[in-house]
Amino acid sequence: MERTLSSELKQHENQLVQVRGSLNNVRAFGKLSFLILRDREGLIQVVISDKEEAKKLKDMQPGTILEVTGTVCKTSEAELGVEIINPQIQVEVPIKEVPPIEFYKPELQADLEFILDHRPIALRQRKIQAVFKIQAELAHAYRVFMHDEVKAVEYFAPNMIGASSEGGAEFFNVDYFGYTATLAQSSQLYKQIMVGVNERVYALMPFFRAENSQTTRHLTEGKQFEFEMGFFKTWHDVLDIQENCIKFMVRHLHATSAKEIALLDNQIIDAPSDVPFPRLTFKQAQELYFKRTGIDERQEPDLSPAAERELCAYAKEKFGTDLIFITDWKTSKRPFYAYPNDENPELSNTFDLLCAGTEITSGGERRHTYESMIEGIKAKGMDPANFEDYLSIFKHGMPPHGGFGMGLERLTMTFLKLKNIREASLFPSDPKRIAGNRLKAKIFFGSENIRNEIVRLLKQDEMDFQHMTHQDTPTSEDSALIRGTSLEEGVKAIILRGKSSKKNYQFNIPSHLKLDMKAVADAVGEKCEFEAPEVIKERFGLVIGSIPPFGQLLNLETFYDEKVSASKRSAFNCGLLNESIVMNSKDLLAVVNPKIGCFTKE
Repeated sequence: MERTLSSELKQHENQLVQVRGSLNNVRAFGKLSFLILRDREGLIQVVISDKEEAKKLKDMQPGTILEVTGTVCKTSEAELGVEIINPQIQVEVPIKEVPPIEFYKPELQADLEFILDHRPIALRQRKIQAVFKIQAELAHAYRVFMHDEVKAVEYFAPNMIGASSEGGAEFFNVDYFGYTATLAQSSQLYKQIMVGVNERVYALMPFFRAENSQTTRHLTEGKQFEFEMGFFKTWHDVLDIQENCIKFMVRHLHATSAKEIALLDNQIIDAPSDVPFPRLTFKQAQELYFKRTGIDERQEPDLSPAAERELCAYAKEKFGTDLIFITDWKTSKRPFYAYPNDENPELSNTFDLLCAGTEITSGGERRHTYESMIEGIKAKGMDPANFEDYLSIFKHGMPPHGGFGMGLERLTMTFLKLKNIREASLFPSDPKRIAGNRLKAKIFFGSENIRNEIVRLLKQDEMDFQHMTHQDTPTSEDSALIRGTSLEEGVKAIILRGKSSKKNYQFNIPSHLKLDMKAVADAVGEKCEFEAPEVIKERFGLVIGSIPPFGQLLNLETFYDEKVSASKRSAFNCGLLNESIVMNSKDLLAVVNPKIGCFTKE
């Protein structure tokens, strides 16, 4: 029997079908069990009344691969409007290990960092899956528009190059057989080369930017939609193609991805086909922002994020679209290849496209003569000798040309009104991650290793401290007595676990005070509970009472109560119950560099 997909079941009402997929979840109601089976098109409800069939799913966890044969029956209770009854179930791949993240639930009750830590499994969650199905359609729509409507030719540029593609210092160096290469920040230079070949060209290319940026809209690696055209009547022709491209992509999503958009609560930008995107010069934009808010940024060289949001709000209020062009930017703020305005060279024939409060595109006219390009390169403090291949095209003739680039991940984030660009990257790279994997901090395990590293750090920084060996001190009172310190000087290190994210945190407080769990929840954004002693022993090699206030050595987000600094000295166990360190409180705070707040109560 041929496999039937969930999207095809309505066509087989009252017929015997075979479906295959993975177990999403099972719910028992009296004598009936409801199996939710997942395939690439959606979820299938299977009603199990036979006890022997139900037993086959005992102890099976989400992800178990199943084959089910049964009869399709109409119902108003299932998402599809049909369900499968009288099933015969075959377990193809049994899974008995509990998944690390509850991907089978409609909503993930976890923070983004925890989701990213378990990205390969989290991608199975329906809303996350919907984001990347939509992203795939965005890429397809872009290619269709460029190929069919603009008649452009796709090109494939190199990712390793001999010099920075746009100048500046934000690029990654790569050892290339003893020579230094860089990873391309964009394919800008290559798409200009290809304009001399095919006039109109486009690509979807990787980019790499070595920016140590922790914002919600920057990645160190992503994909970039590229476009370049020659022989325009005016450089605003580039804006026209950009606008039509965006409108085409939005129409395409509504036509192909209605189910996914609905899953995401219909959060998608407005870009009506019959509404032109408003166009303001940079100077006009600054004046409008000042007029609407009273905030004066008219002397600033760039738009602030607040200004970008306000300008998009203006476009939505007045025109009913989420998008607005800002043109005529200062030449000093644009790349070396940006064409200076003929009437005022301090301005450039360039634009940004803002969407729902975020810049999604930069583009404009390029310099197209050899002399002008040399001038642009030198003006940015770069050496023309590093651009010989690129410059050769201008020696042999280039038409007036221009184009734009827009990031796939940022476009996805903005179109779907997501909060963080990492939600729109399958395996995001940023200063803390590479290809989704968290960069491993230098983590220490076990009491003696941790003790040794603390002592090493204190000696390295030439700090005054006393390292004491004594009998076991399981309580704060025991510790204070044997060290000859007060309870107020003792620092109690507590490891907590987030109830939603399951993430561990370390909070350090004076030993005579109690932890304020409400203040903790406010600090980390979720309710917490004390981590189990056996978990602490297994995960960190430490026993309760021996934990030092050096959470960074355990790769834990570390918090200190502000009252720790009230005492001149701090005393704590350094990984073992029978060893302590006494040192200046200000030195302790300096070496740990924790987040500080009020986390205690009497």
